[in-house]
Amino acid sequence: MKVRDLYRVLGVERLAARDEIHRAYRREAKTSHPDSGGSDGAFGELATAYTVLSNPKARERYDRTGEIELPRPDNFDASAIEVIAQKLGLIIHAERDVTAMDIEGLIEEAIREEISQRRESVASHKRAINRAARLRARVKRKANGQDNMLARVLDWHEASTRIQIDKNEAAVASMERALEILKDYSFGEDLSPATGEVSVALHEALHSLEELAAVLKTGPSWCEVDIARPSASG
Repeated sequence: MKVRDLYRVLGVERLAARDEIHRAYRREAKTSHPDSGGSDGAFGELATAYTVLSNPKARERYDRTGEIELPRPDNFDASAIEVIAQKLGLIIHAERDVTAMDIEGLIEEAIREEISQRRESVASHKRAINRAARLRARVKRKANGQDNMLARVLDWHEASTRIQIDKNEAAVASMERALEILKDYSFGEDLSPATGEVSVALHEALHSLEELAAVLKTGPSWCEVDIARPSASG
């Protein structure tokens, strides 16, 4: 993909440092963002320029070939971004004024609450496995030498419960990574809503999420895990 000179889009020199690129993006976004009278096309081009030039590998490729290759996340960070995207989606569709909300605080609180729920679920699953194991040791078939079908049922319960534990633990790891990622972002809660910078900061995060979502074919497997306590073996 090729567009016009990305450095000109941001208004910086080719040797500009990363912090200069960030400041330039924030400056240009104030006027090119659709909420500030700009156009979607202009802001999209600006966002692309920032995404490429703020990433060392993507910038090196652009400088060398003139081609744009948007950074792709690894699977672990992709799962963490999915967590943030899910929580942001709840905020976006709440139809409330985002300038009056502590967005970062709300996302962090929601993630920590789900981490707590999933850890409680893991503990419950482990207790269920212990109960199943004790019951497994007790079940006997009266006719010797015959297949113990009840024991196999209990084995199945234990195996399926361990799968739930693994998925919940993977989800917790992704959410903990999401909390780390959030530390690198600000939603401009300390700025006056009249400046429009809250909207710009929010768009920065959303743009990153959109770029990541574009390269994800499916959501992480933990999205399908029920965090409720197990009923079959508990």
